[in-house]
Amino acid sequence: MNIYEKFRGAAPVGQLEELPLLEMTAIIYFRMMAGSFETRKALEKDFALAFGIDHGGYYFKRFEEFFVCLATKSRRKVMHHEVKCTCFGGDESIIANMISLAAIGDIKDAELLAYNLISGDMAVSLIAHAENIGLALRIMLERYPVPIFSLSQKPPTTH
Repeated sequence: MNIYEKFRGAAPVGQLEELPLLEMTAIIYFRMMAGSFETRKALEKDFALAFGIDHGGYYFKRFEEFFVCLATKSRRKVMHHEVKCTCFGGDESIIANMISLAAIGDIKDAELLAYNLISGDMAVSLIAHAENIGLALRIMLERYPVPIFSLSQKPPTTH
């Protein structure tokens, strides 16, 4: 494997502040899921704060299943930036757009994006999770126009 293959998908393509709130939240929550035990617990807490323990647990589990599907079934390792990084990479852009499209019912377009990361029938399953996640994030952001992000405040990381 050469350097170009090793980091494919992580090249910065934009700044989080440029994104619609749902897409920015999807990226940060994906990073939290991919991070440490602490960041996953913070993500679970965000869903519990927004939806209560039962419904929050349901949406957290859907997000976890989405993440595990990408982590175990993808064509190559799905790359992401650190949780506090202010830019986002190509793979993160695909994930955010996939969730956003699924949330508004553009399932076929979301599937087309999914095929960039995952193959075959797994894409359909991934998009079912993306739709649940997207709808949850839409509801959450309507209730709380500023995302919760239950993490301690640290200075942002930039490249």
